[in-house]
Amino acid sequence: MPASVEGQSTGPHLVEGRFDNIDAMAASPLAWNQEYEQIGRGRFEGHLIQLLMGRLQLARVLWSPGVLQRGAAPIGTWVFGLPLAAEGSLHVRRRPVRPGELIAATSHDDVGFTATGPTDAMVVVMPTPLIDRWVQARRGVDKFNVDLPSPRWQVPTEEMKRRASALCGLLESLTSEPDHLAGAGLSKVEERIFDVILDMIPSAEVIEPLHNRARIAREVLKVLKERLDDPPSITDLCIAVGARERTLHLSCVEAFGRPPATLLAELRLNAAHRALSRPVRETSVTSVAVLYGFAHFGRFAAAYRRQFGELPSVTFAKARGV
Repeated sequence: MPASVEGQSTGPHLVEGRFDNIDAMAASPLAWNQEYEQIGRGRFEGHLIQLLMGRLQLARVLWSPGVLQRGAAPIGTWVFGLPLAAEGSLHVRRRPVRPGELIAATSHDDVGFTATGPTDAMVVVMPTPLIDRWVQARRGVDKFNVDLPSPRWQVPTEEMKRRASALCGLLESLTSEPDHLAGAGLSKVEERIFDVILDMIPSAEVIEPLHNRARIAREVLKVLKERLDDPPSITDLCIAVGARERTLHLSCVEAFGRPPATLLAELRLNAAHRALSRPVRETSVTSVAVLYGFAHFGRFAAAYRRQFGELPSVTFAKARGV
């Protein structure tokens, strides 16, 4: 029987292996129940990198030659596939995959996936309660039926490649710098993965009237200013102000001339600038960056310089009269 991702340990867990045995590769992913058959001639070669993050999985799979895959995803999840490269054709449950199509299966489905040649793909496993929460908050769907048959969502081919590459880069970053998964970092990583995949779901929202959008903009600004030290995600903002994503975006652009993510970044940079301009005994550039949620100091310095025309260390030195 396939396992549930909820049964896995809550801490991040990495599985990596190279295989010359197709059955060993099929058995290696945690919480899966699947079988592989080789399609095409030649010695089998496979490579798997699987990162489990409590309720979520992010993986990269490579094989040569082709593979016929059967079996089930972990119980209570949907699984999504985004090809990075495929030399042959791809098929899911006896039909060809169209260019730009998101490969998807629920835990009720036979994965039913075939790749006729060497393939390199990103795979994401998402628990259905998290999908439900995201879609309700971001897409205006009161109750998303996560037991639907597998969907057929599509974006332009180049956009699909961009999304697959973004997930690949994220996996490489997380495996080389696992500290990014510590504390609140895990929820931010989850949000990034959900945005890459579920942004393909079309919005069912009706835009709010102008006066309601002005109210939403005021509430957004209030929330952002209260959480400069703990930057909210877009999903958090949608829930906090009771607005769907498209309304949230339009409300901020109308009121402030910029989307909420840009507004938040500027508010945090301004708060950092004030702290460095009016230092106290405990102030340092590093402590200020951490205080306002900038985990990557190089990116903080670059963004600060673009915003204020000087590095944060220069602002700090001027304030101290150095």
